[in-house]
Amino acid sequence: MPAVTAPSTLRPNITRVRDTSGFVGTVLYVGPVASAKSQTEIYAGIAWDDVTRGKHDGSVISKATNQIVRHFKCGPTQGSFLKLSKVDVGVELTPQLMRSRYVRPDAALIAPGNLLPHVALTSSGREKPIEFYGEVKLRNRQQLEVVEDISLRMLGISKPPPDVTSVLEEIAEFNHLRGIDLAGNLLSDWEDVLKILRLFPNLQTISLASNRVNDLGSVSLGTSFLNVKSLNLNNCNIESFQTIASIGAAMPYLEELCVAHCNLADIESFDASSENQLEILFKNLLLLDLSNCQLTSWQRHIMKLQNLPRLESLIVNDNPIHCIEGVIEGGQPADFPYLTSLQLAGTKISTWTALDQTNRIPSLRSLRLRNTPLTNTLGVGEVRSTAIARLPNLEYFNASPITDRERVEAERRYVSTVSRELLLISSGVILAAERDTDVEGSAGNDDSAKQAQMFAKHPQFQLLVEKHKDTMLSLSIAGNGSTNQGSIGEEIINVTIRSMAAASCDMEPLRKRLPRSLKVGRIKTMCAKYFRVDIDLQMLHFRAEDDPFPSELDDAEHSLFYYGVNDGAEILVNEIDVEALEREKARQLEDHSRRVKEQEQHVTVLQSMKKNDQRINALATEMAQNRV
Repeated sequence: MPAVTAPSTLRPNITRVRDTSGFVGTVLYVGPVASAKSQTEIYAGIAWDDVTRGKHDGSVISKATNQIVRHFKCGPTQGSFLKLSKVDVGVELTPQLMRSRYVRPDAALIAPGNLLPHVALTSSGREKPIEFYGEVKLRNRQQLEVVEDISLRMLGISKPPPDVTSVLEEIAEFNHLRGIDLAGNLLSDWEDVLKILRLFPNLQTISLASNRVNDLGSVSLGTSFLNVKSLNLNNCNIESFQTIASIGAAMPYLEELCVAHCNLADIESFDASSENQLEILFKNLLLLDLSNCQLTSWQRHIMKLQNLPRLESLIVNDNPIHCIEGVIEGGQPADFPYLTSLQLAGTKISTWTALDQTNRIPSLRSLRLRNTPLTNTLGVGEVRSTAIARLPNLEYFNASPITDRERVEAERRYVSTVSRELLLISSGVILAAERDTDVEGSAGNDDSAKQAQMFAKHPQFQLLVEKHKDTMLSLSIAGNGSTNQGSIGEEIINVTIRSMAAASCDMEPLRKRLPRSLKVGRIKTMCAKYFRVDIDLQMLHFRAEDDPFPSELDDAEHSLFYYGVNDGAEILVNEIDVEALEREKARQLEDHSRRVKEQEQHVTVLQSMKKNDQRINALATEMAQNRV
């Protein structure tokens, strides 16, 4: 780090700095500080990325007037003033820095004789040596002259070498590099970024994630990035979709683009003129990550991308999107012609009908849907089963493959559930309940109206009834003129219950035919009798056939249907380790106490600042009155 940073090198709202502890922030002010002893000394006002790192909000109490002076604005404990001698603006990207990331082949081995300088303790307290084989082979494969992808993450890189021409010969030996990871550095200027990237003409994969590079503005990318196929700009403080369009123009062969955590809401007003048509700028794009980009409308924001000719994967997680809306253009539904994967985790989807329009994307095969108002109110199994039934083209849901058997069971279960509702409408149960609450309502056509609403709410129902009519009981379908009211028998599934507890793991497993409506609490009672495992110490999981990852049955009041337990599933019975449980409780209590203490300290600081502000304001008022 240089002894003193020149004030002219610090640009407010642009320059990034770091401290000795690794905290990173942005310079918001450069100049004298009203509370400093010397009014001529220059300070840098920093807003840290960690909002608890600083000591104030950018304001100080003037030594001359005893009044509050604001030099910049940030969170209450986010700001700091640093002397220029303590400001670290990062380092230059040099060949020496790149080589320092890799151990030289002739460096001393860390495991001479294949033994690490550490030992592991056995349960009896004896020491066991830790062996490490293949160190030399790994080291030879990790030399800069051999690797094609280099990681330079979080090294404090902020600029290229001062004289690029002087290092061209050294840099030339790295022309074979195909990928560079510069995530988490101090880059803040696109001009510096471009100078660095042009040192490596054959790059295909670039990551600039978590560098506050902002929008391009008047900076031109040129046409020197024809090889780039993957670009990561997550969390780069980009706030204009025009920047994204300019990147598409400069990188015409781009296949993967990640711009998560950037505000791209202005895509709604983006002018897609003849030279700015997205289907031309991103004609080779296969994957686009727009997570947490402040996109609120599928129609106004997402549908701007509908004509991307090769887009296969679209990620719009953590955007406040409430509904998937279709757009009719020229009498034909607008869609994404080759989109196979869509991620909607963390959105505002609250109903199943809000997802029905995804069926208009003919090539969609994978959907991720978690942490939404819809999924948060339902069991994992119920969400999966309903999604499979309502979205007939899916092959993966939440990254888990959908088997043919699972689809058949989900569709039959869906038909049974909707049929019960229709039978209740036909029998007048639902209508009678509603009439009790609205005696003035007309009952003339309530039956048919309710049935029509049900069909609109479940657009796949009649197709699924036709598909499974030969294997299910006859259904009473409203509107077909039939007066027969079929009954749906309770679904029975075959499950294997296997004990994993130490005292009963060698016992033969139970094989049972159980109704899907059976609650987990009843299964625990059954296991207690057969496997002799205390109900309070039981921990149940289930896994489907060929699924290596079991899911927990963590609520005794929920049914097997709630968790999506299918025919042929295996239920595993584990016994809780009481001692381990007590240790975990103690750890959680300690962690809770620590967080409470930190919050109390934070509150104390805020209260102290508030009292100080009140005291200063009172003093300033008193001084003003005395002048009068």
